[in-house]
Amino acid sequence: MANSYTVLANLRAGRCSNTAEVRLLRFWDAKNIKGGKLISLEMLLIDEESTLVQGTVPAALSLTFRERLSEGSIYTLSGFDVTRSSPKYRLSDGPIAIRFNEGTAFEKLPTTTKVLPTEHFRFQPYDHILELANTGKQLPDVMGELRAIRSTITDSLPGPPRVMLTLRMEGDVNVVVSVFDSLAFAFHSKLDGYGRKPRIVLVTGINPKIFSGKLYLNGTSATRVFFDCEIAVGKIAFERQDFKLVI
Repeated sequence: MANSYTVLANLRAGRCSNTAEVRLLRFWDAKNIKGGKLISLEMLLIDEESTLVQGTVPAALSLTFRERLSEGSIYTLSGFDVTRSSPKYRLSDGPIAIRFNEGTAFEKLPTTTKVLPTEHFRFQPYDHILELANTGKQLPDVMGELRAIRSTITDSLPGPPRVMLTLRMEGDVNVVVSVFDSLAFAFHSKLDGYGRKPRIVLVTGINPKIFSGKLYLNGTSATRVFFDCEIAVGKIAFERQDFKLVI
């Protein structure tokens, strides 16, 4: 088997027949805003050298691959197409992306001798998030100390389902992260199951927007919310007495 670093770090446009060993970090449905029709399954894959690549399964192949997908599991991957990363709404810094096809092999491994990262996040300082606002270029991740929760679901606020989280980031900067519709209901379900108000919240794949002079961080289909010690980087922040996000 080819070394996975050699495969992922040196991918070129075209069909790749070499085999990579990767961990599936996250996957989600990408749907058409109008009508909610499935466009593709999207995923983030990482190898032992922390090479992060976004993968796409076309809607026509979603039934073939969906049942195999298990977040956190390790897979062998071969026979995929390599394309340039989209310049819009990027979730990785690499220049390439992976697209599954009818000949793609994606098989779960029960065990491996390789040490693959279990998490990877793209935190940005506040000033950089401001620069990204309204550009549609990247969907960074944010983490902060939870200061407040407001919701149209539980607080009798007008409007469609929406949860607004005020997070204190590095340098005592407060930001508001909003998640909508099914993400808002999923947040409340997670919060109810958690049983208490979390101290540290991490939100992935947010879309920075400036509206009426204010910065808003909006959830996307790639958004996941993590509380306190669910992940290693959150546990480190949670255990510090005086939270300060270090980029």
